[in-house]
Amino acid sequence: MSTTHLTNVDVAAPADVARWRQRWTAVAVLASVLTLISAFTSFEHFLRGYLIGYMWVLGIALGSLALLMTQHLSGGFWGLVIRRPLEAATRTLPALAVLFIPIAIGMKHLYHWAHADVMTHDHVLQEKAWWLNTPGWFVRALIYFAIWIGLSLVLNRWSALQDSPTDPRFSQRYKGLASVGIILYVFSITLASIDWVMSLDPHWNSTIFGLIFVAGQALSALSFCTAMLILLMRTTRLSEIVKPGQLHDLGKLMLAFTMLWAYFSFSQWLIIWSGNLPEEIGWYLNRIRGGWGAVALLLVILQFALPFLLLLSRDLKRYGRTLLPLALFIIFMRGVDLFWMVVPNFPDTVRDFQFHWAYLVAPMALLSVWVVLFFSYLRTRPLIPIYEPQVPSLLSQSEHGH
Repeated sequence: MSTTHLTNVDVAAPADVARWRQRWTAVAVLASVLTLISAFTSFEHFLRGYLIGYMWVLGIALGSLALLMTQHLSGGFWGLVIRRPLEAATRTLPALAVLFIPIAIGMKHLYHWAHADVMTHDHVLQEKAWWLNTPGWFVRALIYFAIWIGLSLVLNRWSALQDSPTDPRFSQRYKGLASVGIILYVFSITLASIDWVMSLDPHWNSTIFGLIFVAGQALSALSFCTAMLILLMRTTRLSEIVKPGQLHDLGKLMLAFTMLWAYFSFSQWLIIWSGNLPEEIGWYLNRIRGGWGAVALLLVILQFALPFLLLLSRDLKRYGRTLLPLALFIIFMRGVDLFWMVVPNFPDTVRDFQFHWAYLVAPMALLSVWVVLFFSYLRTRPLIPIYEPQVPSLLSQSEHGH
């Protein structure tokens, strides 16, 4: 089957994307105003909420980058049908680099190791000073963003060429870049999670912490792009291309990443708890005392047990009306998980659960701004790369109703 058969199906981004963008713009304006108010009324709480929201949306963007490279390496129609949402998500990375500035400006309010007097009187921190120092923290942040943005720019530039006839061997370039890019991503996000989240408690460390972020970001991105695909199927002719079989594949991957996140999280807890070392176990004790224990229990039930049980259902994974709400719920729970990771690091929240309204409005502001950017990029290209070599096989499978 010729790739020109795709021209019989309208795969342009629908007008609904512009309307969605307008609605999210209104949300972004309102949430941003409230976030600014929180910054003037309680700068400390604002920064904590901002960090939660930033790691939340960064996780969707970076998870999309990881999934995009994985699809180029492995092939598979599951990635082809969400490739353009994945690419649109990765194109927000330059903007996310700019949105990192408030964290950089307020780092001394978040990371107490950034104070010279603290380092002077803390023997443990002095041993970690080769890594935990302000110049190194800034330089590493620049390196992380250079890697992520560089990978995104190249992959998106090459993908744009697939909207016109190209050499079929062009796909080999993707595999070469993706094979190196996946390694760079895993190493960079591992170090970034240490710098930006784990160092909130500089006395604590975990060798598996970065992998928890890798699994969580992949789950966030997959859930987001699956939700977007289902919404686009309702308003475009993508429903003629994307069949229940592709949604089923995406649902199976969501199940796999849910299990992977749970495995890494449980492994970290089991090793630390069985070791029973004061400098390690304290991190968990701060997160199971008082109301924080209820949040931890909710994460076990709502981020693992419930999605795991629901995603075992074959019918739920094959139909958008059931898969969509679950995907959106998983994205929400990823934000709750980050809230549980970030907030109990601070002295005023250790003893008991505390919730400040900045923890809600700041993440909502960042998410809504990010979604507006996402829709802006999504509408600029066809929803399926027209001259991708896999397209004929995808169309053939769709015609047979698989």
